Amino acid sequence: VYKRQMLLTLVLSCVGLAGLVDAAATAGQQITTDTAEVALSIALVVVAAPAFIALALFTRRRLRDDPTEVRSPGLALYLTLVLFGSLVTTVTLLITLVGDLLVGDGLDRTALVNAVIWGTVWAVHWWVAEREGYEPNLRLEHLMGSFVGLVVLLAAGTVAAANVLVELYDAAVDIAPISPTAEQIVRPLVACAVGVVVWVWYWLRTTVHDERTGLWSAYVLLAGVLSGVLLVVAGFGTAVFRVLEWILADPSGTATEHFEVVPAALGVVAAGVATWGYHRHVLDGGAARDRTEVDRVYDYLLSGAGLVVAAGGLATLLTYALWAIAGSEITGSDRGVIALALTLLAVGGPLWGIYWSRAQRERARHGADEAQSTTRRTYFFIVLGVSGLVALVNLIVLVYLIVQAVLDGTGGADVLDAVAVPISLLVSTGAVAWYHFTVVRHDRDEVPEVVGPTVREVILVAADGEELAHAIGKAGIRVRTFPAAAPAEEAASIEEVLAVLNGETHETVVVVERAEDGGFEVIPLE
Repeated sequence: VYKRQMLLTLVLSCVGLAGLVDAAATAGQQITTDTAEVALSIALVVVAAPAFIALALFTRRRLRDDPTEVRSPGLALYLTLVLFGSLVTTVTLLITLVGDLLVGDGLDRTALVNAVIWGTVWAVHWWVAEREGYEPNLRLEHLMGSFVGLVVLLAAGTVAAANVLVELYDAAVDIAPISPTAEQIVRPLVACAVGVVVWVWYWLRTTVHDERTGLWSAYVLLAGVLSGVLLVVAGFGTAVFRVLEWILADPSGTATEHFEVVPAALGVVAAGVATWGYHRHVLDGGAARDRTEVDRVYDYLLSGAGLVVAAGGLATLLTYALWAIAGSEITGSDRGVIALALTLLAVGGPLWGIYWSRAQRERARHGADEAQSTTRRTYFFIVLGVSGLVALVNLIVLVYLIVQAVLDGTGGADVLDAVAVPISLLVSTGAVAWYHFTVVRHDRDEVPEVVGPTVREVILVAADGEELAHAIGKAGIRVRTFPAAAPAEEAASIEEVLAVLNGETHETVVVVERAEDGGFEVIPLE
């Protein structure tokens, strides 16, 4: 409870201090100030700041009196929230502050004051955590800080690269004289520089060297590799669409104006390739590890995304093919949609093929373990379920349209034109469902029948059970480990158990009843 109060009083103290400093600077410039805001700032500082100091001193004393308090979840949560919140606030203020200073209206005093205050909060808490040895409990905060740096660096770097390439393209093809666009380039570069500092501090200095847990692997795969893949797909798809649109749709304007967005798309591709390649290298450069559910989620997520995109493109092309057979006029906007459908196929097809082939290779390598994995079975459940639902809805629509045409006496090309969309969706989803259903049948044929119940979870109580827990985990069984603080004490009756508990100094104790003789074992936990 008191750690939540520390967090609240810290935030209120910082808000009040920022208001006081800003009011003092305003008064020095002989500008009228809002007395209500000044009074509120003074009240916050006078009340919240002493309360925070008292709570901090109390926490420090508790940590010295009880060394186990260092590993308490409350302290880790407090430091995580303070460090992450102050980091995000400082990064945002710094980007705005330096950008305004270079290409804006000059130095923003309020932003400067808040940046200094929240930057100091972050620096002090980081220093305390490092000096007192709290950092091993802040791995989640390390990942969160790394994510902030990566997002800022990637977003700003992509925008900056795209703007620079567009400017170079405009200058090369001489679309127009080079106009001053310093703000469009400088502000992303400022944000990129801030993101680099944060990312280097959190990732290269700390997080990359942390233990490669499931959460660490999830961050690298989903935040690092997946974001890079999505950027590559988006940039490549934009470039392909522009080319196909120019060939098929014959849009208005010159070629130089039409392809002006392609350099920006190539900038996005470059940023995505760099992110993708680096995080894949980091993941593959460590010690050999077994395939995890995070790896499976990554493979099936990307293959599923590619499947949806490709199926959408296929259904669109089939629809226009049926309309062409029916004699419907294909206009310029329709040709633009055809270009988009071809783009979806060009992007989604390879994406699905690469990651589905990888999943199938893992299926062949790991056999039944991969076939029975939760992620793979969930993937098939979603694909078959969604395909079945889409097919059912479109079958109803198709029957409705045919019956309506029969009742109205309509036939020939008009009917084909009306039913083109549901037929296309039925064909595409039917092909997807049929293929995946055959794969599911193949998986079931190779999975051995399970005789009797299987162990799904083990609760391990041991003084040093790391090796055993690792072995059990490799067997595909979930393990929850509770470290024993001392050897087990035997008790022959309930009264003896109570006597042992009354003399126990540890907060958590496990009592196990022996089935063979009805006795008990009392095991204290750390």
